[in-house]
Amino acid sequence: MPTAKASNATNGAAAPAALDVIRVRGARDHNLRDIDLELPRNQLIAFCGVSGSGKTTMAIDTLYAEGQRRYMESFSTYTRQFLDQLDKPDADVIEGLPPAVAVTQNQTSRSNRATVATATEIADHLRLLFARIGRVICSGCGQEVHRDSPESIARWLQDQPAGRRGMLAYPHETDSPTWREELVEAGFVRAIIGSHTYNLDDPSVRDLPTGGSVLVVVDRLTTPGTSEGRLTESIESALHHGADHCQLLLETDNASPAAGAADIDGRRWQVFRFGRSLHCGVCDLSYTEPSPQLFNFNSPLGACHECEGFGSIIETDMGLVVPDPTKSLRQGAVAPWNSPSYLHELEELIALAPDRGIPLDVPFAELAPQHLDVVLHGSPEHEFGGLDGFFRWLERRKYKMHLRVFLSRWRSYRACEACGGSRLKPDALAVRIGGKNLAEVCGQTAGAALNFLTSLPLSDTEQQVGQVMLNQVRARLEYLVEVGLAYLPLDRSLRTLSSGESQRVAMTSTLGSSLVDMLYVLDEPTAGLHHVDVKRLTGAIHRLRDRGNTVIVVDHEEDVIAGADQAVEFGPAAGVDGGRIVFQGPPARLCETPDSSTGDWLAGRRSMVPGGQRRAAENWVELTGASGNNLQEVDLRVPLGVLSVVTGVSGAGKSSLVLQTLYPALVASLGKENGRSADQSPLPYASLSGSAHIDNVVQVDQQAISRSPRSNPVTYIKAFDPIRAVFAEQPDAQTLGLTSGHFSFNVEGGRCETCQGAGRVEVDMQFLADITMRCRECDGRRYRPEVLGVKYRGRDISEVLEMSAQEAFRFFRGHKKVQQKLKVLLDVGLGYVPLGQPSSTLSGGEAQRLKLAGSLAGKQTGRSLFVMDEPTRGLHFSDIVRLIDCFDALLEVGHSLLVIEHNVQLILAADHVIDLGPGAAGEGGRIVATGTPEQVAKKPDSATGRSLAEALRKNAEAVRELDDE
Repeated sequence: MPTAKASNATNGAAAPAALDVIRVRGARDHNLRDIDLELPRNQLIAFCGVSGSGKTTMAIDTLYAEGQRRYMESFSTYTRQFLDQLDKPDADVIEGLPPAVAVTQNQTSRSNRATVATATEIADHLRLLFARIGRVICSGCGQEVHRDSPESIARWLQDQPAGRRGMLAYPHETDSPTWREELVEAGFVRAIIGSHTYNLDDPSVRDLPTGGSVLVVVDRLTTPGTSEGRLTESIESALHHGADHCQLLLETDNASPAAGAADIDGRRWQVFRFGRSLHCGVCDLSYTEPSPQLFNFNSPLGACHECEGFGSIIETDMGLVVPDPTKSLRQGAVAPWNSPSYLHELEELIALAPDRGIPLDVPFAELAPQHLDVVLHGSPEHEFGGLDGFFRWLERRKYKMHLRVFLSRWRSYRACEACGGSRLKPDALAVRIGGKNLAEVCGQTAGAALNFLTSLPLSDTEQQVGQVMLNQVRARLEYLVEVGLAYLPLDRSLRTLSSGESQRVAMTSTLGSSLVDMLYVLDEPTAGLHHVDVKRLTGAIHRLRDRGNTVIVVDHEEDVIAGADQAVEFGPAAGVDGGRIVFQGPPARLCETPDSSTGDWLAGRRSMVPGGQRRAAENWVELTGASGNNLQEVDLRVPLGVLSVVTGVSGAGKSSLVLQTLYPALVASLGKENGRSADQSPLPYASLSGSAHIDNVVQVDQQAISRSPRSNPVTYIKAFDPIRAVFAEQPDAQTLGLTSGHFSFNVEGGRCETCQGAGRVEVDMQFLADITMRCRECDGRRYRPEVLGVKYRGRDISEVLEMSAQEAFRFFRGHKKVQQKLKVLLDVGLGYVPLGQPSSTLSGGEAQRLKLAGSLAGKQTGRSLFVMDEPTRGLHFSDIVRLIDCFDALLEVGHSLLVIEHNVQLILAADHVIDLGPGAAGEGGRIVATGTPEQVAKKPDSATGRSLAEALRKNAEAVRELDDE
C-alpha cells in the first residue's frame, strides 16, 4: 500500500535562509539529462509526462531523497544504522528545500494486523487517550473501579451512618507454622478465623491447622466517632501489611445486596474491600493499570491470549477438507488424501474399513457418527491417526514451505471467542470513555467515530489532558470523511480495502496533519479513484497547500493537472528518450504547447473517440446471489470474447464482486485450486454457470512479482533464454566451450562468485549504515572475464542487461525469437524499462503490465479470461492507447478481458460496461447500469454514466473543431 515517509531537513549551510524557490541544478539521477529546475514554494505543482520520463526520479529520488539525507545527517552514526536511507541524489546543487514528507506507491500491507486505525495513526492516539482519561468499569457489577488511598477510605467511612460498629482488617496467609507468633510479634491482637474472632494469644488458636487465609484485625471502630488521624494511620497499616489490600466490616441487620456479607460471632457484617490497585471490592476482581501498551493488540501486554491480537483463529475447515460431501471415501471425498504424496492415508483407511464396518461407497454426508469418528480422530488399534493425526503431523513439519502452503489450503478463519474479535485482553476492554471501550470505538465507521468523539462529555480535567489526542484523532477522521471514506470501520483490515480506499487511507496521516512550511511529495495520489472521488481528494490537497506548504503531485489525472498552480512536463518520451523538461508554467499554457504530449490530450487534439462496431459476446459467464461484504445479492453476467469493464465509485463493491467472488469461484470451478490458501475462498454466492466456455482464468494484479533483486523483466518474460542462446552461438563462446548456462547470472559457471551474479555486494559497517557497493571483482558486471569477453555486435551480455527493452529490440534485429519476446514489453508500454532492472523496484502499475507481458509472451493456450485490477494505474494518456492495442491483440486470438477500471479513456474503449453503485459501502453493492459506454452514459443515476456523458461531449466538440480546421 502507499506508505508515508517523513524527513525534517534543513536548508543546509549554503542555502539562503529565506529562499522562496526550490532550486535544482544538474540533476542526473536515472534518465534525467543534467536538468535545471526552479519550483516556487507554497504552491501546488503537478509533475506530468509519459511513464518513465523522469517524473518520479525528480520528485522522489532527487527532492525527497535530499530532504531525507539532510535530516539523517543530524543523527549520530549509531542511530543512522537503524534507519532506511535513500541514496544521495546525483545533482550539482539543491537548495531552498524545506522539510519533506513523501507518500509513495508501495505494496499494500498483507498483514491481518494492519487496520484503518493503525494505518492512519488514529489507533496510536486513541490508545494514549484511553490510558490517560479512560475509566475502568468492572465487568461484574458495572461500577467504576477506583484506586483507594488511606485518605479516600477514611473519607468514605466518615460518610457512613453514625453509630455503626466496625472492624478494619487485612487478609493474611497462614502457610507458615509460626504465623500466629509472627502476627503477635508485629503487634496484632485479634484475627477473624472462619466465623469467629479469636485472640491471637488464645491457646485454641495454636491447634488450628495451617494453610488458608485469616483476617487480621488492625483496629475496631465506630462510625464516625473515630478520629480521622487514628483512622488514617490504621488504614495505612492495614494496606501495608495486606499487600495494598484491606477490608472494612460494618455491623448491620440487613446486608446490602451490593456488598458482601459475613456472619461473625453471631452477628451480621457487611464486607467492603479496598486497595491501592484497581480492584473491585464488590466482585473481588483486579484490573491492570491502564497504559498505552495495554490497548495495543500488537503488544503482548494488550493482545488477547487466545488469538494473540489477530481477532480471529485459523482452524481446519471441513468444508475445504471435504468440498463435495456427495462423494464417497473411495471416490476421494477427503481432498487432502487425493494427493499422490498422501494417498497412503486413504489406503490405510480403506484397509481398516472392514474391521470398523466403515462403508466406503456411500456419500460422505451419510456416514454414521461412529464412522466419522474414525475418519476424523483415527483408530489407535490400527495405528491410524485420522485427519487429526494427519494435520498434527503437518503442523510439526510446517517449517517446510511446501507443507505450510499445503496446510493453509484446508484452513479458514473464525472470530476469536475469547475476545469476540476485539483483539484485546479483558482488562483493556474494561476501560471506557463515554461508555465505550476502545474496541467499540474502533468498531464504528469513521463518520460515527467522529460524531462520538466530537460530542464526548468530558470534565474540565479530562478535556485538558485529552485535548491534544482528541485533536489529532478528529483531524484524521475529518479527512477520511472529507475524501468519502466515512463508511469505513476503523477496525477494517487493510487487506480487504480496494486500491482506491487504500490510497486515501494511506494519505490520512499526511493530509490530516497540521504541519506548515513543508514539502509534500505525492506519488499518484489519485490512483484507484473514481472521477467523483478525485474531486474530493483534490480539494484536500488544495487545503494542504493553502496552509502554507509546497505540494508536488506526480499524476496523470486531468483534474489534478488543471487545478495546479504550475505544471512541469517531463519527456518527450520514456527512458533514454526522456529525462528533459518539455514544459513548465501554468497548466492553461500547457494546452498551447505543440510539443507537449500531455497538452495534446488536455486540449483535445488527441482523444479516445469511440467508433466502429463493438464486439459481440460469444458466450456468457453468470454468477448469481453474490452477497459478500457490501454486495446485495448481485447477479453478474460477464460476456466472453470482448473487453468488459467493471466501474463504480471506490468502495462500491467492484473488488468484492470480481476479485473476491467471481475469480476464486472460477478457479475452483475449473479445478485450478492448487495452492489456494484459506483466505482465498470465494465470498458467498448462489451459483456459477458458463465456466465451461473458458479453459483458464488468469488474474493480473499489482502485487510485486518478486522481492528478490535477481528477478527482472527479461527473465520474467523468458526473453533471457534466447538471448543467452545468441551469445552461446558466437565463435568465441564455442572456442571457450561456453554454453547458454554460462551466460546466466543466477547459477554457478559463468557468473562472478564474489557477488554471486548480483553485481553489487553489501558491506557490514557495524555501527555505521551498511553500504552496498559495486563488486570489485567484476566491476558490477555480474560475470567472469571470459564470459564478458564474448561479444555480439560489439556488446557483451552485461551491456545487454543495461539496455532498455526498446533499445534491445532494435539491437537483436534478425533474431525473431528474441524480438517476439521483447515486443510484448513494448506493447504494454514498458519499452523504457532496462532489461536487468530488479522486479522489486517496479511500481504497482509496472508490475501489473509486466505480468500482462508475461501472459502474452507465454502464449496462453485455449480460451482464457484475463481478470485485471486497474491496469492503467501510473499510465499516461499515450500509454493507455498502447495498452488498449495490447488488449485488442488478446481479444483477436480468442481470449476475454474483465477489467476493474476508473479511467474514462479505457472505459470508452470497452465493449461492455458493468457499473456498480450508486454509492459506496451500504449505499453500493448493486449493479446500476450495464451495456456499451454510450448506453451507460445515458443513465443519470450512475456516477460513471455522468463521467462518460461528459467525456463523450468533449470528444464530440474536439471532433467538430478538427473538422472545422
